[in-house]
Amino acid sequence: MRALLWNCRGVGKPSFAPAFRRLVHLHKPEICVLFETRLSGVSLQKVRKMLPRSWGFYAVESQGLSGGIIVTWLQGGCKIDVFNGCNQEVIIVISEEDRSPWVLAAVYASTRFIERRTLWEEASQLISQGYPMLVAGDFNCIVHPHEKMGGRAFTYKREIREFQDFIMENGLIDLGFSGPKFTWRNNQQGQARVWERLDRVYATAGWIQCFPEHHVRHLPQIASDHSPLLVSTDTLVSSHSPFRFEKFWLCYPQSWEIVEGGMEYAGQRGCYVPGVMQVGVNKEKAKEMEP
Repeated sequence: MRALLWNCRGVGKPSFAPAFRRLVHLHKPEICVLFETRLSGVSLQKVRKMLPRSWGFYAVESQGLSGGIIVTWLQGGCKIDVFNGCNQEVIIVISEEDRSPWVLAAVYASTRFIERRTLWEEASQLISQGYPMLVAGDFNCIVHPHEKMGGRAFTYKREIREFQDFIMENGLIDLGFSGPKFTWRNNQQGQARVWERLDRVYATAGWIQCFPEHHVRHLPQIASDHSPLLVSTDTLVSSHSPFRFEKFWLCYPQSWEIVEGGMEYAGQRGCYVPGVMQVGVNKEKAKEMEP
């Protein structure tokens, strides 16, 4: 089972449809949750008609030009039931063959921490029922200093302490991730630029016992300032070709900078790293030079 969760910052904008189609084509999720759709009424019905009939559809309307959640899922496999908790949360009950049902609480937390208290209360009540459960999405809050880069210095404000209390009191476990460290950026320049890990996936211990091979991946940002999250109950198998060093890269002056950067990366860890791996540290930069 794969689920894609994405704060797309508007379903109606021209860049959304091709980006969403590409994400679904590449990663083949059975469930897609879109946050901040900025749609209501007739506009939501138009989106519903655009989807194949084989996909289910559920929506929480936006409030003016902000908010809104869409859940769409591939029908015919596992059984999916969707319920609306509050305007910051959608509850998805997933019943797979030969498994006990489990719950995905798809979260789009308010930017106002006072309103987030309602979300923490609603989610806590659901978690207390003991179902294997994921709590995932855009929490609009960080927990630790290393989850932010740039902007004002991190401080333990009340909103952060309340978020931490919600996590601790419910025994939620951060599932970690592969991919970019931060899931959001403010698209500013210079000293005003900020990166944060606002989007994340938590699980109860019971869910982890059911799915020990789980994996969370931060996908590259596309058509939004938020990275999509790809959650899998099984180990993700990469569809990309393996990275190989190409000789023609040596014709580019910046290739030597990449190698030096890899060596510095290895040196910071105080251990020996083979040369090929040192280049691999910066393989994404190297790929940018491909014609």
